[in-house]
Amino acid sequence: MNIRVLGCHGSQFPGYNTTSFLLDGTVLLDAGTITSVLSIEEQIAIDYILITHAHLDHVRDIVFLADNVYYSKKEGPAVKVMTTQGIIDALKTHLFNNIMWPDFSAIPTPEDHILKFEVIQPGVKFQLDNLAITAVRVSHTVETVAFLIEFEGGSVIFIGDTGPTEEIWKVARELENLKAVFIEVSLPNSMKETADVTGHLTPDRLDSELKKLGVLTPRICLFHMKPQYEKTIREEVALIRNVDVHILSEGEVIRID
Repeated sequence: MNIRVLGCHGSQFPGYNTTSFLLDGTVLLDAGTITSVLSIEEQIAIDYILITHAHLDHVRDIVFLADNVYYSKKEGPAVKVMTTQGIIDALKTHLFNNIMWPDFSAIPTPEDHILKFEVIQPGVKFQLDNLAITAVRVSHTVETVAFLIEFEGGSVIFIGDTGPTEEIWKVARELENLKAVFIEVSLPNSMKETADVTGHLTPDRLDSELKKLGVLTPRICLFHMKPQYEKTIREEVALIRNVDVHILSEGEVIRID
């Protein structure tokens, strides 16, 4: 599986994009950055969008993708936006509400539309092409899920925004061949109280969470740093011992076999 990092930061600055990963060219995991990075041909190739939660830095570019795909006359099935019912309700109420943005799940007609919102149930595995995917609830300030993605030869866990949580680590410990965990670390240790209130991790909190993996030693891929604090966060992350940590950068492609 090839994972292309379209955006991996917790704020938008020049050269820093918000969260979005492209899996094998057809599956998006979160949608904070799409249209400013991908060509129109690459945008049209997207078939599925998996959403961890409804915060704007993880969903913003769905609106522009829908607009671009519509006016490019994409043929074939609609782009499926796949997440829980509560997150879909938030997107339709606050974003695709024909006020903030047109409801592309009914354009051009309710029977022939650009976006299709598809409900998934946490804990229930489903198939996307050669990937088996399970959503798992995590702890954030709004309804949020992580995604376990299984493929031939292994598995990967994507944890979007989260504070200290439990269920996803229980799931991880039951896996036989966990290759990597993608997880946020947003703020430095000095901002622990802010991180707790906003449902994010600091390096110290991250260290505590990773201990919940037990004897597992997957690669840990970090994202969602606030650019203002990235230097300090990197220094503090470097103090975490006995963990294979990789801090993601925009534009890199990671191969998971």
